[in-house]
Amino acid sequence: MNQTTPKKKFDWSKETFEFFDSVVLSAVLVLLVFTLVFRVFIVNGPSMKPTLTHEDRLVVSNLFYTPKNGDIICFYNEFKDEVLIKRVIATEGQTVDIDENYAVYVDGKKLDEPYIFGANTKPQTVSLPLTVKEGCVFVLGDNRVDSMDSRYLEVGQVDTNKILGKLIIRLFPKFGKVG
Repeated sequence: MNQTTPKKKFDWSKETFEFFDSVVLSAVLVLLVFTLVFRVFIVNGPSMKPTLTHEDRLVVSNLFYTPKNGDIICFYNEFKDEVLIKRVIATEGQTVDIDENYAVYVDGKKLDEPYIFGANTKPQTVSLPLTVKEGCVFVLGDNRVDSMDSRYLEVGQVDTNKILGKLIIRLFPKFGKVG
């Protein structure tokens, strides 16, 4: 006896459905990853110069993130109604001060800040020294001459619930890690 398996008929509707099902599932997964795990932001302005420049594309993540001094973060600022990108200088409970020579001190210790652009600063509107409130961080731009940051009431201490993520990598124009 010669047994042959019957040839299956190609079902266009089933194959098309499976293809589109896979495409939709993939799109949903990519959307979830880029909504919940990673986000892409574009630097707007010179406030993080020289570390970051206007129109740099950044990937940030908020997954299991706890702010630490020195981190570059993206956060939503209600006053300006936009996302700002700054460096965390102090976290809750730490005391921040800036002396007459524009040196920054955290808990009485002068910060080594090789990343800043220019030493001088505009007159601030927040009284210093100040102790960072619980659930907040104090942020400064690397370009202290041209940065709206925690020195000003319009930004002030940043609530950690407003943090959208920590900088992971720069995508464009110079791909790579940023310090």
